[in-house]
Amino acid sequence: MTSHSSGVGRGNSMRDFLSKASSNMSDLKMKASNHSSRLSSSIGGRSSTTSNVSSDELRQPMPEITRPFPVVEQPPRCILTSVSDNNIRLTSTKKGLVDTTSNRGDKELFLLMPAVKNCNDEGDVKKRKDVYYLKSYKFNRYLTSDSETGEVSTVKISAEINNNVENNDEEEEEEKKKDWVAAAKAKAESALADNSPTKSELGDTEQWLLKRSPHGGHFLVSVKNELNIATCSRTSNDGEGRRITTNSVGLKGANSVEESWDVEFVSGELCFMSSSSSTSSEESTKQIRCDLVGNMTLTSDKRGWEVWRFVEMGGGKVRIVSWMHSQFCIACNEGKVSTIGIGKAEEGCDEWTVEKAPEGCTGVVIKSVACARRMLCRREGGGLSTMQEFEGDCGVWQLDAAHSQVYTLTSLYHMRSIGPFPYVTENMKQIDQFVLQMIDEEGTVRLYHKSNGLNLGSNEEGEVECTTVSDNDDNESSIELWKMEQAIDGGYTFSSKKHGGLLSFSNDEVNPKLCTVAAMTDDKREVWSINPLLPRAISSGKIKTFAIGTSVAVGTTVAMPFLMAGMLAVVPAEATLAASVMAAGLTGAEAIASVGAIGVTAAIVFREDNDTIGIESEHEENDEGKDYTKRPLCAWRSW
Repeated sequence: MTSHSSGVGRGNSMRDFLSKASSNMSDLKMKASNHSSRLSSSIGGRSSTTSNVSSDELRQPMPEITRPFPVVEQPPRCILTSVSDNNIRLTSTKKGLVDTTSNRGDKELFLLMPAVKNCNDEGDVKKRKDVYYLKSYKFNRYLTSDSETGEVSTVKISAEINNNVENNDEEEEEEKKKDWVAAAKAKAESALADNSPTKSELGDTEQWLLKRSPHGGHFLVSVKNELNIATCSRTSNDGEGRRITTNSVGLKGANSVEESWDVEFVSGELCFMSSSSSTSSEESTKQIRCDLVGNMTLTSDKRGWEVWRFVEMGGGKVRIVSWMHSQFCIACNEGKVSTIGIGKAEEGCDEWTVEKAPEGCTGVVIKSVACARRMLCRREGGGLSTMQEFEGDCGVWQLDAAHSQVYTLTSLYHMRSIGPFPYVTENMKQIDQFVLQMIDEEGTVRLYHKSNGLNLGSNEEGEVECTTVSDNDDNESSIELWKMEQAIDGGYTFSSKKHGGLLSFSNDEVNPKLCTVAAMTDDKREVWSINPLLPRAISSGKIKTFAIGTSVAVGTTVAMPFLMAGMLAVVPAEATLAASVMAAGLTGAEAIASVGAIGVTAAIVFREDNDTIGIESEHEENDEGKDYTKRPLCAWRSW
């Protein structure tokens, strides 16, 4: 009897479940229909001239980009190699130990992050030497020192740890507790937890001055202790009566060659390298592709395997490294082109210069430094080679930013992104994509909605709509034009050029909708992060990919080895390579980056001082202004 009653109960529960599911499905269909209607009505806005026109007829082609936004990895990543022995590199561990190694891996990478500069009473930056934090790329720990013991180590900053904890959503944490797999993983991680001491904030002991050494390279000078990081010999007993001498790291003040370090940058500008071949029957554009084993081919694809990192080597020279397979770079040996492991090429064989192509050609030429300035070319029938004399289009390349000028817009303080238009969402799968088109050097931009094929505009009633480009040349009266400006605490605002309203969204927890408001609200819904959409790998589940993560505030100018003009997108180089990317304009004679990855306003300046770090100071005087010193590379059309 009990069993029968239980079966009846289960039958009723199943019928109730199916009934509710059917009802929910009907509600979802109705909501989808309503959303589709709202979306259709929003395209073209309230203009009576477009009310009877289909959205397909309103679509406009992708805008022509005359002022491209580059993609540059920031803050710079570097490897520190001893000048006394090029097989000795600085490395660190999860527990904070700093030592030397012959390896070239993630443990040997450090982020070169600028320290905050003091200001005088008038708010101007004081003139002083450039000071940096050196942060472990692998372990997110900061290089520090102790003058009493002479030890060099790395330290955790508790403020960063606390920020990471606070950013976790409580509901997600609750779900993790219920998941036995996550619980097991958390237990394992706890067993291996780093219990070394932490600091509440960065201080003088974590600040370093990079000063040029007469032996070559730079001294890494502790600002607090005024001593240099040096390689030291350490003698120990192996337990069997034999004494073994090994290299270690400590502080010294003799300014010797053992205290000198080569600062090798391994981050740079990300570009596609394209070549156009025209015949009587067709014209095709191909990109250089690097596969898992370093083979280079030409392909029509524009994905992760076709992205190349241009790393500055000084004096206008660059190393061209595969972005997805960063162990390979392009080298030229006796005129033959191939990939080679980083650091394995003969001197100069992996170094290139990029110059504007001769008049009448559209693109750049890429010349080998070591092989008598031979030019990289596209071989007939496919493949790559070099040529001694310029022979036309086969030696011309187009360098385009890796994100193809496509962005997503995310609220900096609310983690909601625009999409599906005209709403904002927390669902990553519903985010809309925009092409950010810079109109002038004053920060006037258009936001081209890719799926709608129209531009974001707004009217004086505060409604945001997708609209066509106005035929009116008056920038002040076109509703699709916006003024993009950096917000005080990071991120960017977009204000209508026509009526001054700030791009925002309604304070609606269910269906927040885009709008414009007259002034900044208390919860700062008007501040946006601008995230470039970078290509994914062919096998995105197994190979390193680029995702959108924590927002990083970037200043109005961005550090680069050379002075530039225009707009710049910056890729934060955190350990996971998963962070959002901002856009910033380069306007000053001095390039300064303001990075907020750790809640600190920071600035990197590459000065021309002879004793401070900076690739710019390594130029020959007659190099200034030449094509191969011009940056960014993707802006070659304006050279």
